[in-house]
Amino acid sequence: MNKLILIVTFLTSLSSALSGQMLNDLEGPSEEHVLVKGTNVFMVPPDNFEPSGDYKGFKNPEDPYSMIMLMEMPGPFDEVSKGFAEENKEAMLANGMVLISKKEFQIGTYEGLLIEMEQEAGLSIFYKTVVIYGDANNTVMINGMSLKESDELVKQIKESLKTVFVDEKMTIDPRAELSFMVDESVGGLQFIGVVGNGVLFNRDLKTPTESEDKLSLMVDKSYAKVPVTDEKAFCISRVEQFPGAFEIMEEKGINKVSIDGLNGYELHAINNEDGSEELYLINLFEEDGGYFIIFSTYLAGSESAQRDIQKVIKTFKRK
Repeated sequence: MNKLILIVTFLTSLSSALSGQMLNDLEGPSEEHVLVKGTNVFMVPPDNFEPSGDYKGFKNPEDPYSMIMLMEMPGPFDEVSKGFAEENKEAMLANGMVLISKKEFQIGTYEGLLIEMEQEAGLSIFYKTVVIYGDANNTVMINGMSLKESDELVKQIKESLKTVFVDEKMTIDPRAELSFMVDESVGGLQFIGVVGNGVLFNRDLKTPTESEDKLSLMVDKSYAKVPVTDEKAFCISRVEQFPGAFEIMEEKGINKVSIDGLNGYELHAINNEDGSEELYLINLFEEDGGYFIIFSTYLAGSESAQRDIQKVIKTFKRK
């Protein structure tokens, strides 16, 4: 009997502890909650915020420096959340980020973190409140940001992030809200997931891929509409933003391309840190300043990978 009492006491204590770690006590979305299109996430946005047409989340038309952006990432929560671990503080500082607080919580059946930080960008300092949650396969990050000096807005965004409700029973099409479509099957690829405004493919659904030709492909769309005066130079500059020491393969040229009525440039690059990895990159530019980026990595010299990439790219079409 004493053993049974101890077990019941332990379970009661455990239940209380878990409920104390919940992000909120919501059992469903309220009338004020708004669905983030293309997801199963509901939030109460701050005053004057409205759904964005450029990304999954909410924007403030009166303040271009503030936003709430949701990003899905194929990868285990434990791995993705390590980026905010104490041992990575130096790496965060190198990127201008200062961790203010980090709290563990649960949201439905998911583990999660509620993070507050400051980040320096140019001459401005942004205050960010981040909710990140997930499981062994996928992770969701909701990033709310505004200028640090906007005290009231910082507070409103923080409160908004705490209203997140995830409807785990909702059936969603993660690609429904993308502004483009491609048919990956023509190149023998499989859909891994949506990352921001883009979509990721490879052959074996493993990250990193273990396929023979190491082929991975991503098609993405810019969040912002920034006028580009020199499109060729812009495409070249993108190579420097990929991890690794990629060098453009001049012998393959930097060539003009046109896909679905959009003009742009293509190029190839080789990873000098690992001579077995080749990069293929296309930038397509819209008249309003937006652009699409298509990039893939694969085993250098793999003709089958290059053929399959071209097959998939030919199916690219804006919605």
